[in-house]
Amino acid sequence: MSHQRILALGDNHGDTESLEKVVDQTQEEEFDFIIHTGDITNAFKTDLQTGVEQLRAIEPYFEKLAERGTLVYIYGNRDKERTFGGEAQHITDEYELKVGHRLTAGESITVDGQRFTANPDDADSDTILLTHWLSQHEFYQSPARAYFSGDTHRARHWGTALNTGYLHNDKGFNGAYFIGELGDDRMDVTVHGIDQSWKGFVCPDHEWYGRQFTPEQFGCGLCKFGTTRQFIPITSSVFTEIVDDVENETASIDNLVAGARKHIVDHNGFADQFREYLQALAEAEHAGPLDPLRPADEFGHLKQ
Repeated sequence: MSHQRILALGDNHGDTESLEKVVDQTQEEEFDFIIHTGDITNAFKTDLQTGVEQLRAIEPYFEKLAERGTLVYIYGNRDKERTFGGEAQHITDEYELKVGHRLTAGESITVDGQRFTANPDDADSDTILLTHWLSQHEFYQSPARAYFSGDTHRARHWGTALNTGYLHNDKGFNGAYFIGELGDDRMDVTVHGIDQSWKGFVCPDHEWYGRQFTPEQFGCGLCKFGTTRQFIPITSSVFTEIVDDVENETASIDNLVAGARKHIVDHNGFADQFREYLQALAEAEHAGPLDPLRPADEFGHLKQ
């Protein structure tokens, strides 16, 4: 497979200013592919019709980006309305983009000779995996040629996997986009802050988390906010991997740590920190509302 130059971005949440700035800042550049990792609109936080209006407003910027490379995109969780009972409508029930190539969740497409899939079980060394949600297992161990995801708003890179963070967040700040130089077995990534300089770094206390990307004035997200947000889905997904019956079986801390090293990332620092997290859960008098004590679905999301 030949070298590919990829512009990766996502999570603009209906904002057009951030996209306009990406268009302006990438003038005269060419890419093999432009990948958007989802949450194109903010229909979930606003309403369906507002989301549709946002999609229409975004389309001209997608058209300009598509002149610089083949555009492939996936929708995210915010691209459908919020409902309390009943089936939620998706923005594409009202309007479909007329530009680019949509990858539907769980399916695959081939564009300009490159195969893309949104199904982790369907990925191989010739395929680019693209999901909105981030799978911890796929981030570290996917057999895919490359893996792109969004959703978490924490940009990071490991091997040939990249989470694109956000273009525009809920606090009203613009974020960053990425240029990946993808070879046969590695991907070099550069970060480009939209309004301010961003940096890439590896935290010595959380090497297992990968290379993080933040504005220059910020440091490691795990040092500041802790590891709980990462360890909740890891615990759930590992538990489903190592037991036969998620409703009735239990797993020891040793088994969960060993399972995490096998199915997520084999790193001593990770194993030590994951063990401390599990021990604190086991010693707590009462389970907290976010404790991963319920079965998870096939993607590692907690079942409700």
